[in-house]
Amino acid sequence: MKTLEFIVRDISDNQITRHEVWVPAAEIDLALEEAQFVEDIHGNLELSRRVEDVYVKGSFSASVEVECRCCVEPFATTVLGEIEVQFYPTDAATLSDPWQADTGERYYLGDTVDLSEEVRQSLILEIPNWPLCSEECKGLCPQCGANLNAVDCGCEIAEESSSPFAALADLLDPSDRALEN
Repeated sequence: MKTLEFIVRDISDNQITRHEVWVPAAEIDLALEEAQFVEDIHGNLELSRRVEDVYVKGSFSASVEVECRCCVEPFATTVLGEIEVQFYPTDAATLSDPWQADTGERYYLGDTVDLSEEVRQSLILEIPNWPLCSEECKGLCPQCGANLNAVDCGCEIAEESSSPFAALADLLDPSDRALEN
């Protein structure tokens, strides 16, 4: 199935129906600056209906390309998102009411439930805030900017002081440093 829209009357009443979905990232507006979705989104859904209320539970996975925060190289990783939401029928007036939007409840208009926004939010929340290509990433040389994972640049890197105030010592005049000792 290549859509996240389901017709309510096609969902069995008081029974769980399972669906496997493959959806292009562009269909649910996953164009982000910090991550590029490189494959279709894959998901498994369980839908059930009780009269007109629709309950949805599902998990999704997507491959995203992000930039390592240490070496600035792009790499692919998989994000996994989950949704569990209940939709209630509504009319256009209720759907546009800003007070209803704050309740956390989800509504559908007409006879179609659209899961795009829930899937979008669940996947965006799983994109790493501080992505690393590997736990052993050496990052960039602070002297020449070379990727230390690829080359050994040979630059001498001064040992950093363990004190967070070590940089303040550089601000002192040489005559003041003599007083320090």
